[in-house]
Amino acid sequence: MKKILFALLAFAAFSFAAEKVYLAPISLVGMHGDYALVSSKLMKAYIEDDGRFVLVVGNEQDSVTVDDQAAVREKAIAKGCSKYILAEFTRLGDNVLMSFKLYKVDSDAPIWDDRLKAANPDDFDPIIQRVARNIGTKRKATMDDDIYSVTQKETEDITRKSVSTYLGVSLGGLFAMQPDVDALAGISVYLHFDFGYLLAGLDGSYYGLDNSLEMGSINLSAYYPFGSRALTPYVGGGLGIGFTTYDSDIEGVKYASVDDRAGLSGFLGGGLLINRNSKLLLNLNARYVLNFYKTRNLEWRKADNGSKELVAKDHAINGFLISFGIARGF
Repeated sequence: MKKILFALLAFAAFSFAAEKVYLAPISLVGMHGDYALVSSKLMKAYIEDDGRFVLVVGNEQDSVTVDDQAAVREKAIAKGCSKYILAEFTRLGDNVLMSFKLYKVDSDAPIWDDRLKAANPDDFDPIIQRVARNIGTKRKATMDDDIYSVTQKETEDITRKSVSTYLGVSLGGLFAMQPDVDALAGISVYLHFDFGYLLAGLDGSYYGLDNSLEMGSINLSAYYPFGSRALTPYVGGGLGIGFTTYDSDIEGVKYASVDDRAGLSGFLGGGLLINRNSKLLLNLNARYVLNFYKTRNLEWRKADNGSKELVAKDHAINGFLISFGIARGF
């Protein structure tokens, strides 16, 4: 019984063990040889942190080069690896072209390959992080848009990832929970600070200019992004001061038709951040606006004697807000 249990445990461990992959000595053209050693250590650390592969790093004693694929294949087999990686770094002017190819030992064609461009050796770390996350999958490292592994080359071509403050404006429509009011057009202005795991800041909005209902607010807000991609969904909310001006368009002896109120206000909602790794951020947002104060609503009601009487009823006016914004990062 113990032998059977041991065999089952051994089989389970073997089944879930990470696959061994051989990394041939990295080929460098126009670069100092130390970069090969540093890059190999980075690849081993990041690839094994990802958990899918165990990387066997080649050295000078292996006597193989990326130009001799057959010799690399034989060395991979000898070291008990089912796959091998060929990596070449070539300096082209001020940039470095980094090429990565993953092969099965029984195939001459790569099952995964990609090329990325580095502005300088400082870009090696984020590029190798991307390769480690994506090698052997259906996804290319060049399509990995994690905002924490943006290279200096990309900051030159697009923008920088160090953006942490956004000043923006959005336009949208407010659908108030008030039967006699149509959708209200308006504008919002916001200042947000991006801490990576959290966005927080100040939101101000005004909707319903020259309408029977005008609503506005100034809120302290916080948003939680689901991930760190350039395209990131999020949820969040805010709390602050709101104001409402409502004209019931009913003139009476007892009440004025216009009622101005202010008080505690807030919102809950979510949306989508677009181009988060850029200085130009787009924001699609939907939220439910909550006013914790009440506004007076006038209406005519039929009295017991059959006549009409003007009645004032206080209630909170809430609503759904949909907006699209654009912000500039600093």
